[in-house]
Amino acid sequence: MYIKIIKLDKVDSTNNYASKAALCGAREIAVVSARTQSLGKGRMGRQWVSVPGKGIYASFILRPANTLKEINYLPLFSALATARFLENILGKECKKNKDTEKVRIKIKLPNDIMINGKKAVGILVEAKTTGKKPSFVIIGIGININSLKQELPEHATSLFVETGQKYDIDKIFPKLIKEMVIVYKDFKKGKINSLLREVLAFGAAGSVKEIEEMFDSRNKAGEVVHFV
Repeated sequence: MYIKIIKLDKVDSTNNYASKAALCGAREIAVVSARTQSLGKGRMGRQWVSVPGKGIYASFILRPANTLKEINYLPLFSALATARFLENILGKECKKNKDTEKVRIKIKLPNDIMINGKKAVGILVEAKTTGKKPSFVIIGIGININSLKQELPEHATSLFVETGQKYDIDKIFPKLIKEMVIVYKDFKKGKINSLLREVLAFGAAGSVKEIEEMFDSRNKAGEVVHFV
């Protein structure tokens, strides 16, 4: 699968840039990444703090043929891909600083990722529809990598805060792309239950059936995908 990567220094929002590119005909999979964002977007109108040069700020342009109901799962499955990525670079036995405590990665429904109980990842999915099918989907992912504690909101964290290690963002970013592609291929093949079971393996509460019920109802899950 061909993947086009667009690297920017600064942008208002990678999701905004990706949406404009998609409207101009950009094919899947295209990835827009930036060193920083001036107006990083989060769910429910929140802003994502993008510390310059210290995080991954990226948006994926996808054109799935899945139903709109299935599209609702993309924020959760993007969290799964990101959790896989974090587990890969941290290692299952990664120690926290110099003590014996493991770094704990947990998926919190509907699409949050917690590291040692604090939020380190933001995911925003926006979709343009044509009739009963999506025309394109934009998946925005922000990950706090090397941010200092004082640079982050009160209840947020970063990989550096939790491990005491600094990471080469250019080196690890391709690993996130790889996990996103793997999960997306399974999603397109309809492997919903298999992906949901893996979500549960990352500590998400409930059962497969309960998650299915949650994502079948906007009243329960909130607006997990912003349809435009």
